[in-house]
Order: sequence, then C-alpha cells, then structure tokens
Amino acid sequence: MSDLDIINSITSEPERPPHHVSLEEIVNSVPYMALDNPATYALYLHYNSGHLQSGEVDKINMIIEKFRRERTRINKANIEYMERDKPDDKIKKLIEESV
Repeated sequence: MSDLDIINSITSEPERPPHHVSLEEIVNSVPYMALDNPATYALYLHYNSGHLQSGEVDKINMIIEKFRRERTRINKANIEYMERDKPDDKIKKLIEESV
C-alpha cells in the first residue's frame, strides 16, 4: 500500500466517538457473531445509532436486508430438501384406507 493510499484511507474514515462499538469488537465479544450474520450489523446499528451518519445507516440496512434474503433462500432450499421424501396426500389416503 502506498503512502497516498494510507493517507486517503485515514482521511476518508469518519471520526468516531470514544464509545463507538466496532464490528470487530461485536464479533469478538458476542458469541456466534460473524461478519456474514445480519444480527452483527443489527447490533452495530443498535450500539452506534446515535452517531452514525444517515448514509452509513442506509448501507448497514442494505447489508442486513441482503443477508436476510440470502438466508431466506437457503432456508427455503433446506425445507424443500427435508420434505423431498415426505409422502404426498394420495399415498397418505391409500395408507389410511388400508388400515
């Protein structure tokens, strides 16, 4: 990384108050949190909502929504997989009639 990259990185980072809770701190101190977990970002918003800029809040909400959609798709695929061998209504009716 060049000196100019370092300078640009430092100047583009907004100043944070002393009580700011970073994503890294949340991941390290709260069990089962990771950077791909929407709850991590929800906690980040909760802890830092008083001093985040509106653009930051919008980006974080977009991340939470993206992960939510992703997990919904995964859950749907898992449900379909788990129900793949579930007997359908016709088979259930035949079993009930034979008993």
